[in-house]
Amino acid sequence: MASINYERNRKYFTPVSYKPGVISIVIGVIVMLFGGIAIVIGLALAALGGVLIYRQVADRPTDLEIDRQVRAIIEELASVALKRLGLEPSEVDLIPPVLVGGNSFDSGSRVKRGKDGVLRSSDCEGVVIFFGDQELHAFKGGASLVRQESREHTDVYFYRDVVSVSTTTEKVRVPVEGSPEVLLEQFRLTTSGGTNITCSMSSTGSTKEKDIHGARALIRKKKLQLS
Repeated sequence: MASINYERNRKYFTPVSYKPGVISIVIGVIVMLFGGIAIVIGLALAALGGVLIYRQVADRPTDLEIDRQVRAIIEELASVALKRLGLEPSEVDLIPPVLVGGNSFDSGSRVKRGKDGVLRSSDCEGVVIFFGDQELHAFKGGASLVRQESREHTDVYFYRDVVSVSTTTEKVRVPVEGSPEVLLEQFRLTTSGGTNITCSMSSTGSTKEKDIHGARALIRKKKLQLS
């Protein structure tokens, strides 16, 4: 399991409010002007203001650290998926598995714009698809960066039932002031029964575009063999 410091990550997604600390410092300075014992009280108030500010800004993860945690969660999904699906690697080795994932902008997610201008979410998700002789085995997992919470879903599809494997760019609404929508690249697998597997691709794990092309080619080949 990827190492996640939930308490530290909560600092990243919690906006810094300098107001209480600044007010305490200003009041402290004013009090010190009265001299005498007031100097001690003023220094204490100023010190308290400094502590209030420091506690918010100290030990906050960087954008890069958050990205690394998301990638670590996604990259370990393949081994987790094999266990959950009850598979051996030799059973699903026709082609490398498709592994995609990234930030998940759900309604309950915390969202922050990093120093690099990129929007990041407190939740992430990933999809792994393995390819056997007769079937595709799919695993979708999600995790939170700010609380010990995860979700998993598994499914199996026959090749003949797969309609398409595609990547799209869609607008997703996010709870960030001044940025109501973000363009999010997504992976989608659609079946004839109307079932869809969708997943963010903001951090694509080990999968390259050629792996998705390879999956499409294999599915076409299998469907032709069955027709």
